Amino acid sequence: MAEVIPLEDARLKKIFSYPHYSEEYYREVVEDLRAMGVEGIISMGRVEVDDLRVVGKGCVGIVLAGTLRGERVALKVLRSDANRASLKDEARLLSVANGCRIGPKIIASTDSVIAMGYIEGKYLSRWLKDPHAAEEVRYVVRELLSQCRRLDEAGLDHGELSNAKKHILIDQRGSPFILDFETASKNRKCRNFVSMLSYIFFKGSISSLIGRYLCWDGSSLRGMIKEYKDAPSKRVYEEIMRGLGLD
Repeated sequence: MAEVIPLEDARLKKIFSYPHYSEEYYREVVEDLRAMGVEGIISMGRVEVDDLRVVGKGCVGIVLAGTLRGERVALKVLRSDANRASLKDEARLLSVANGCRIGPKIIASTDSVIAMGYIEGKYLSRWLKDPHAAEEVRYVVRELLSQCRRLDEAGLDHGELSNAKKHILIDQRGSPFILDFETASKNRKCRNFVSMLSYIFFKGSISSLIGRYLCWDGSSLRGMIKEYKDAPSKRVYEEIMRGLGLD
């Protein structure tokens, strides 16, 4: 079993106050984690920071694995040099996405931490390199496009799905999750569906992998994408899904 590192362990100081250490900020994060009921941190993930493994590292936060009430969770901690003072807006928008049955489930949030359900899985590009039945891939693509349509209908634009390399995770049951709503907004035109179509069907490496399982007419699809972009509607959405054989 992976070691659970207590919150007070000195190894976590520079992780909780990353990248610029501040005793005050470190204590604020620890207090927030304690108040949430987090018992400790697990050194695991794709990225190494100060001899510990973390799930991910971005411009706004650093994502850690931890335990809360005995369950593994993902913990996004606001970087000490972030371009915002709080994670509250991101937590609010993730909650909107959850209401559409999208994204990791939010558990708790403060200004400096968001606790979410932990998703064990692979990024889409890595997942596609493994052998799959065609229907498994069709399900993942259908579900991703459906999730993006629901986000459009909810008026929530993710903002980074035209290059979704690190924003789509496929769990161990083959279900896709859209991640990371730190640049999401309800104050701009939604482009989730068209962005995901462009990423999956016209982004070189991904479209090549998808092309082993699905066939599509690029010219016809571009025309329908333009029509949806100009006037999003259920009718055009359904036409696109039918044209891709995903209805």
